[in-house]
Amino acid sequence: MSPKSLPRVEQGRIHGYFVYDVGETIDLSKLVNAGGKNFVSAQLDLRSMAAPGYIQFQVPPLVSTLADIELAGATVAVRLKIFDYGVVSLRLSVDFSGNFDQYLEATRKVRHSGEFAAAAEKLLPTVLKDLSGALSKPHVPILEDYFIFEINTTAPAITSADWLNEYRKELSALITCETNALSVLEQEESLRVHFSYFENDLVVVQWDSAVVIDTRAFADATAGILEFANTQLVELRTYDARLDAELDEIYKWNVVRTSQHGFSGRKEALKRIEQLRSLVIDVRELTDRSSNALKIIGDAFYARLYRSASSRLGLEDWHKQMESKLTCIDDVYQFAIDQSQHARSEFLEIIIIALITFEIFLSLYRGH
Repeated sequence: MSPKSLPRVEQGRIHGYFVYDVGETIDLSKLVNAGGKNFVSAQLDLRSMAAPGYIQFQVPPLVSTLADIELAGATVAVRLKIFDYGVVSLRLSVDFSGNFDQYLEATRKVRHSGEFAAAAEKLLPTVLKDLSGALSKPHVPILEDYFIFEINTTAPAITSADWLNEYRKELSALITCETNALSVLEQEESLRVHFSYFENDLVVVQWDSAVVIDTRAFADATAGILEFANTQLVELRTYDARLDAELDEIYKWNVVRTSQHGFSGRKEALKRIEQLRSLVIDVRELTDRSSNALKIIGDAFYARLYRSASSRLGLEDWHKQMESKLTCIDDVYQFAIDQSQHARSEFLEIIIIALITFEIFLSLYRGH
């Protein structure tokens, strides 16, 4: 296909999402403003479809538009979204209008330059300061980034079928941000997860980026679902790291030896048992809270999109990995309980034997 035949992007945007897990929970009711602008509830504004289904937030996040920033001579819009399970998402967006080749170049620059990431990192301390009164158990932020390349209108208009067939080479280059030509197999893999409801809209999902071709309003709804999936990913990464740290401590901790070191050892063992119990309860409760934050009923278009995006991000694999670690900690917890009870039983046996021995000696003494 000749470059001259490539479509012109009449209206489009390039988004960088920087999703941070910053604490255990955020009390949304305590938030009033951020960056001088009021928060508003951000429920998903989905396209009306004949297919049955329902997909909405259980607790709608709050959203606020922050002041624009300048990056490399371009005006970048900044939007902040706050989720009640301890996650904040900074979206940096730049508008685009021009030839498709120019759009490709612009997306690669945003993706690889690191300017958006640096700007988000610079904004985060101010955001955290604004949230301090509502943030519970803050910790060192953990980041997950994601890029969405949005095309609203082109000249000429192109159907989703044309994008996937006639322009598949250009579309795969867009979502991967590669400069060299991709193999046919890699093109197929990069475009494998795609969705289209009407003939002129298209969503292609990768594990670290997506292409959304739709009107601006409905592109926002699709991006909101992809953003939510990334909040789940950063939550799982956070608790997985917490479990790793706990398992490292467990490997250093010998319950049997601790339980044999007298009263202080048993006291330390009991303390450790309580810590393990609290950790398992906390992790299960908080992961369930984030996993169930989006209520999904039926198998409508957006529900299928969310499930496929979750699969592309590997959320199920993260869940399985965490469950394996939680099971390991559960086993250690049970072992610690057994050891503590065994140590207590041994201690009581020693006391009983000592008392019996004392009674025998006392009886013998009185007999003399």
